[in-house]
Amino acid sequence: MTVENVGWEDKSRDQLKQQSPTATFPFLTTPNGVLSQSSAIVQYLAESHNSALLGTDAFAKAQVKQWVELANNELRMFGKSIIYPLFGWAEYDKDASDKAQKGLKDLLKLLDKNIEGKDFFVGSQFTLADLYLFSALRGYFQFVYVEDVRKNLFPHLTKWFVRLANETQAVKAFGRTLLCKTPLKATKVEKKKEAKKEEKKEAKKEEKKEVKQEKKEGEEEDEEKPKKKKQNPLDLLPPSTFVLDDFKREFLNSKEKPEVLKEFWNKIDLNGYSFWFMQYQKLPSEGKVLFKTNNSSGFFLQKLDSFRKYSFSVHGVYGEEGNYEIRGLWMWRGVEIPEEIKQHDSFPYMTIKQLDAKSDSDKALIESYWLNL
Repeated sequence: MTVENVGWEDKSRDQLKQQSPTATFPFLTTPNGVLSQSSAIVQYLAESHNSALLGTDAFAKAQVKQWVELANNELRMFGKSIIYPLFGWAEYDKDASDKAQKGLKDLLKLLDKNIEGKDFFVGSQFTLADLYLFSALRGYFQFVYVEDVRKNLFPHLTKWFVRLANETQAVKAFGRTLLCKTPLKATKVEKKKEAKKEEKKEAKKEEKKEVKQEKKEGEEEDEEKPKKKKQNPLDLLPPSTFVLDDFKREFLNSKEKPEVLKEFWNKIDLNGYSFWFMQYQKLPSEGKVLFKTNNSSGFFLQKLDSFRKYSFSVHGVYGEEGNYEIRGLWMWRGVEIPEEIKQHDSFPYMTIKQLDAKSDSDKALIESYWLNL
């Protein structure tokens, strides 16, 4: 079977779409005709090559369909309010997110009970039920639920998920599944003025309630003092003569970037900043499709959003169709690998090499990335 990826900007996209009976992607050309819609395609492939994936008897087949429909109609539905805002695909709505979070947790607890003491959701072997549920749960396990939540609220489901994630076929199909260490925060989206007014009114009401409650209970002296925010070790380094924000502003807004870099090398404080080459160690099955590789790169950078104040980098996808690499050239505060990088989920899979800014070859490498040569 030949698989062809059709990019959003592919010139042949509209022409190819006409071959699909529903004018949608994906579609599959078979000896019997053309099929579209992913669920229909998956059912056809399973029936043709491994019918056990659909269940071994009438009841098992119904069970498989039961879990497939739950994955598509329930689990994925919560993603619109929980996952989409994390990447700016939808506006963050706190009420909708809280409601979805509650519904999702209840559903995951239910799944946890159903998988307790079992290896698979239907029968004694892997079926489409496991495939669809794993796929639908993957985003929540990667970006939302940290280890304590996973193990305390749905330990049996977590055990099942991790086992499947480490299967060779799953790694080939989905890539490495890195479990969440720090939940992603929703991308901030400008809210309407009326919504802001309502928020302020509600905030004032809550503030008044809290003040009254405190006076009533007379617990002012017993209240815990606010915990001091843990200071970033990079803020404790000796002051630097180089002002990172000024450089970023000048470099990014300049039409003469090579000239800005010439001046940069005269200003940079090599005792306060260091340069690093970073590259993701991809699996043989990764780096084949551009949009998937772009997503992986985006997820990596998303989790380093708070690190931007200490760094400057050009990091992205390089290569050609079928052989993409994720790599970049970084400058950051300090001369060692900071905790933000070490604590990142992808750190074990990154090649990180420190560069010498006094070396002509390393200096040329830095400029080639930053100037996109």
